[in-house]
Amino acid sequence: SFYAGTFIDEVGNSVQQTTDAGYIITGTVSDDIFLLKTDGNGIEQWRQTFGGTGNDEGHSVQQTTDGGYIITGHTYSFAAVGSDVYIIKTNANGIEQWNLILPHNASWISKSVQQTTDGGYIVTGMIASGSQSSGFVQDIFLIKINGSGIQQWFETFSFYAGTFIDEVGNSVQQTTDAGYIITGTVSDDIFLLKTD
Repeated sequence: SFYAGTFIDEVGNSVQQTTDAGYIITGTVSDDIFLLKTDGNGIEQWRQTFGGTGNDEGHSVQQTTDGGYIITGHTYSFAAVGSDVYIIKTNANGIEQWNLILPHNASWISKSVQQTTDGGYIVTGMIASGSQSSGFVQDIFLIKINGSGIQQWFETFSFYAGTFIDEVGNSVQQTTDAGYIITGTVSDDIFLLKTD
């Protein structure tokens, strides 16, 4: 617990075993993103938090080839409108090296990140367009960034384009042909989407 005995929400959203046989965990604590490193017995080694005065959530973490960590989630603290994609790269001790905030004219949330074979990162999630009065159309997105946090390309996908059916990418992996495979939810069903 970060705040033992209090009524503060603490949620773990993603965990991965690390190369030293320990574990790295991300999620949300008191409206901030947290990064927690444990040894192989689950004993805490260190913790870090990231965020501002608004609600910021960490959804996915992966250890990177340099021994550091990549986190993705979303931020209300640093967003112009609604929530923006929030990607954080740290060193092996969880100290931030860079971050990338991707603005949009509505809200979007990143749910999954993976390092790619070229040293960059692939990210998926949900992007909403529209307005409070007319309603929001939610589509799947795929973002590729390089190892320095620079966006290289951005794609959206929709099974029901232009409708108010929720479509969310929850997990992404690079495939052996250097493409990507995404799974998530669309209209209360599971989907599987393959790209080049």
